[in-house]
Amino acid sequence: MILVIVMSFVAVQSVCADTLTGKIDSISYKPNIVEVAVIEVYGVRFKYLDNRYNIDLDFGDEVTVDYYEFVCSDGTSKYMACKITVDDVTIVLRECK
Repeated sequence: MILVIVMSFVAVQSVCADTLTGKIDSISYKPNIVEVAVIEVYGVRFKYLDNRYNIDLDFGDEVTVDYYEFVCSDGTSKYMACKITVDDVTIVLRECK
């Protein structure tokens, strides 16, 4: 019972979606990170975008990313992408709360 309560606290996240628009400054594939306007956003699924939508992101591409702050179990936080728009195509990567 205590484990269930502890796990429920760990799963609780401070979620508030924000939107970021700009050109891609850098890309990292392990882990999947895209940097736009000096903000690193994790969880952009590059292979999924390429395989499913034929979108191959590159430096200088204009994108709009909806993201939220994810608090990790070690107390650190990072921004997680939940939607990405390239040209006129919007892809939902995960639930945006």
